[in-house]
Amino acid sequence: MISKYKLNNISKINFALLPTPLEKLTRLSNKYKIKMFMKRDDLTGHCFGGNKERKLEYIFADAISKKAKTIITVGTLQSNHCRMTSVFASKYNLKTELILIKNEQMSQTGGNYFLNKLSGANINIVNSDEVKDKINELISLHQKEGNNPYFIEGGGHNKLGTIGYIFAIKELKDQLDKIKLTPNFIILPTGTGTTQAGLILGAKIFNYDVNIIGISVSRKKKRCIEEISKIIKKTEKYLNIDNKNNNKKYSITVYDDYIGKGYGCSSYESIQATNIMLKKEGILIDPVYNAKAVAGMFDLILKKKLCGNIIYLNTGGLPLLFTKEYQNIY
Repeated sequence: MISKYKLNNISKINFALLPTPLEKLTRLSNKYKIKMFMKRDDLTGHCFGGNKERKLEYIFADAISKKAKTIITVGTLQSNHCRMTSVFASKYNLKTELILIKNEQMSQTGGNYFLNKLSGANINIVNSDEVKDKINELISLHQKEGNNPYFIEGGGHNKLGTIGYIFAIKELKDQLDKIKLTPNFIILPTGTGTTQAGLILGAKIFNYDVNIIGISVSRKKKRCIEEISKIIKKTEKYLNIDNKNNNKKYSITVYDDYIGKGYGCSSYESIQATNIMLKKEGILIDPVYNAKAVAGMFDLILKKKLCGNIIYLNTGGLPLLFTKEYQNIY
C-alpha cells in the first residue's frame, strides 16, 4: 500500500536516531489502572531532539536538492523548531536566518535561544506584525547575494513535515505489533497541527484503527481542526492520494481545555504534570507543551474519556526548562 502513494520516492536525510524508544509508564499505569506507554520522540537524537527532527529530515533533503545555501525560518524566542533548524543547517554547512517573534513572557536568554546562538544562526527579533516583511526582506537579500534562500514555515508546517509523522506511526505500529499491544488512544500536544495531521494520514495509509487525540497548547479547537484538515489535504495532493470517491471526513479530535494563559505559558496543572512525570517515571518533560498535554491526559483519564491502552507521544522541547522564567517557577 505504501508504494501506491509515492512515499518511497520522497528523499530524506537519515539524521534522527530512529526508531525512538517505546517506554511503558509502569507506575502511572498502576495508578490509573490502564496500560500507558510513552513514545519517546524527545529522544530523536540531536540537541535535545523532539518531533521537529523527523520533519526536518524531509524538509532539508528538499532544500539540499534545490541547492539552498541559506535557510530562513520563523518561530518564537524559544522555538523548538528554530533550534532544530539551526542544528540541521550547521550539520549540512548552510547559513541560517531565524526570525524570532517578540514575546514578553518568553526569555531572550538561555534555553533554545542560547542554543540558536551557539549553533551560529543569525537572529532577527521582530514584532508579530513585522514577520511577513522580514521574511521577504531576507529572501530578497540572500537572492541578491547569490545564497539561494530556502524558506521553512514555522514549526515545519508543510507537506514534507507532515510526511515525517506518516512514517512515525508506521514505526509505532511495528513496535506495538512486536509486543502484541493494540492501542486505544494516541495522545499528543498539538501546536501547528502538523504532527497530528501526519499521524492521522499515516493511520489511514497503513490501515491502523486508533483514536489520535491532540491536546492544544495554544489554539482554540476550531482553528486546530481547520489547520490539521488543510495540511492533510495538501499532503494528500502531494502524495497523489485520490479521495474523490471518499466523501467521509477525517475524524480529528482536539481538546482546547488545557491552554491556560496561552502559548508559551505554563499553568498550575502543567507544573504538577512535570513533577509527577519526573517523580513517578523518572522522565523529564518540558514545562509547556508536553506538560499541558500530559496534564490534559491525566484529567481525561479521570473523567473516563480515555481508557484501555494509551500511547503518549513525547514531542520534546526540554530546553524550555533551562530558562530563568521556568527555573523560578519550579
